[in-house]
Amino acid sequence: MKILITGTAGFIGSHLASRLLARNDEVVGLDSINDYYDQQVKYGRLTRAGIAQDQIEYNRLIQSDSQPNYRFIKLLLEDKESLDKLFQQEKFDAVCNLAAQASIQCSRLT
Repeated sequence: MKILITGTAGFIGSHLASRLLARNDEVVGLDSINDYYDQQVKYGRLTRAGIAQDQIEYNRLIQSDSQPNYRFIKLLLEDKESLDKLFQQEKFDAVCNLAAQASIQCSRLT
């Protein structure tokens, strides 16, 4: 299956990506890498998955150096045009939406 995981630089999203990759699914991870909490923690999770911080650019799919079935894109969910283009190009079988703010108050406002 080809699966999009939003919030893939977060704790749950990064672990889900690892599990899906272990069963040989194709995973595209998406995250805005916002600065609500330490971005280096998020970049560290991506680095462990083979996505180098210096390769990350907004709206650019990056192939993992260590996981042949894993790609990552830095993107805001509010960027409807880019998100629509990603869906048209990738034709996902499933989406797991884990994108959220780390704070309940912030999540309710967005």
